[in-house]
Amino acid sequence: MLKRKIVTAFLTFIISTLVITSLSPVEVLLNGSHNYETGTFFQDIILISVYVGVGIFLFGLPVSILIELITRKPKEARFALSFPLHILFGIIPVFVLGFLAIFSLLVSMVFLVIDELIRFFKKEKKISDYKYVKT
Repeated sequence: MLKRKIVTAFLTFIISTLVITSLSPVEVLLNGSHNYETGTFFQDIILISVYVGVGIFLFGLPVSILIELITRKPKEARFALSFPLHILFGIIPVFVLGFLAIFSLLVSMVFLVIDELIRFFKKEKKISDYKYVKT
């Protein structure tokens, strides 16, 4: 589980950093405290990656591990519980980030989708391994 969560966090970090940098000017995100005329796209990626990395690795990863532990017991309803919990914890930063919490919510949804895809493909591999077992 931990290995899957770390891979998920890393993939989410890369995708979120690139998408947020591409779609939003840094001066809008940082309330004009960044000199956008002299900043390059690479500098923007570095700056945003710091914020996104801290959010994902210090908040998102531990929260996702906690959600995994909470939803481990009800196997049939695992996704039905995991989805609203990811939304809830994605909205919580609104008290600290204000408007930027929309990015937090989107990043938490990206994290959930990537984690579920990795889980799905890992499960498919295990099922295919049983097809070739001789009896």
